[in-house]
Amino acid sequence: MTQLTYGALVKGIEGGLGDSGDSDIVTRRHATLPVLFGRGVIRNAVEGEVANPSATGFVFEGIAVATQIAKPNATGVAQYDAKTAIPVLRKGRIWVLAEQAVNPSSAVFLRHTANAGTTAPGRFRADIDTAGADAITNARWLTTTTAIDQLALLEINMP
Repeated sequence: MTQLTYGALVKGIEGGLGDSGDSDIVTRRHATLPVLFGRGVIRNAVEGEVANPSATGFVFEGIAVATQIAKPNATGVAQYDAKTAIPVLRKGRIWVLAEQAVNPSSAVFLRHTANAGTTAPGRFRADIDTAGADAITNARWLTTTTAIDQLALLEINMP
């Protein structure tokens, strides 16, 4: 059997699905804040709602999937407005912007605390960044990046 190599694929967009394979997407909403494509979201206390990561010790819910129904914010970045339906990937492959160089042997961490005000929560990286990110143990990198803010294919498998 031949192993599929993702490195040869044409890269998509942040929050775009990596392939048409087996996936699980649920609909959630954020009560008060917009959610950007390709950002990790966490479980909120209210059933069916998610929140942007803001502190350690969260329950990872999944990643916001890009669709055409979202609109750009003032800086031109596509987002889901508060109180709108957000497709959240819980199982499958999705393109995300990696905060740093990653490869398939790197661990996966979700940022919960901004780094000196420059890196927003919900982004993914390969280390804890001085306690600013928590490990996501049910995820793995499928591609390699060589610098910051490059698209990387991430696979998640939430229970």
